[in-house]
Amino acid sequence: MDETQLKARKAPRQARSLATVEVILAAAARVLSRESLAGFNTNRIAEVAGVSVGSLYQYFPNKAALVVALIEREQARLAEGLEAAVTSVSQVPLVEGLSRLAHLAIGQQFQDPVYAAALDHEERRLPIGSQLALSEGRLVTAILRFLEDHRDELTTSPDGSPEEVARDLLLITRVLVEVDAHGGQGTPPSLHPRLVRALAGYLLGPGIAGRSAGPDYPEAL
Repeated sequence: MDETQLKARKAPRQARSLATVEVILAAAARVLSRESLAGFNTNRIAEVAGVSVGSLYQYFPNKAALVVALIEREQARLAEGLEAAVTSVSQVPLVEGLSRLAHLAIGQQFQDPVYAAALDHEERRLPIGSQLALSEGRLVTAILRFLEDHRDELTTSPDGSPEEVARDLLLITRVLVEVDAHGGQGTPPSLHPRLVRALAGYLLGPGIAGRSAGPDYPEAL
């Protein structure tokens, strides 16, 4: 399947068309959340949306195009959330800022773990590298701003350029969060402190990270 098969057939312009697309995408999200990929098909989505399959196909040529639209929405939501969070923590200590950003990442994954896991699977399977690269760039830019806001606390510098450091922080977050999410047992209580320790340790070194947060660092997080 090439990328042309993963795009919406047409962009809705009139209010009625916009409303129909919103209903279809909301139904697609519900089906994916409740039934995962096993129950995700255009007939089922049209049924939940209360529209004909023909109406659905006016906008989306196949179920993969619907998944891509959902991925793009979730990626945009994550980027907007991260950008807002980075702004909100610009004046707080580095480790506290990392703690709040970690809460955001965990909430994104565990708010609806079945839905998130299905989208993660499809991101890896579908040829949507260009879309993901755009989203990744937006996340990296936000992390770079976070690092710049807290540059005075970075007494040691990890190897690599600032962009490489930002990408490493995103990778650490994804690995820890997605591995625990795929366990299917809900949010582990230890995930947040482990994630903050990993991020702070990468930026500051384990000993410095602990001292920056105070003597109760492991428990307080």
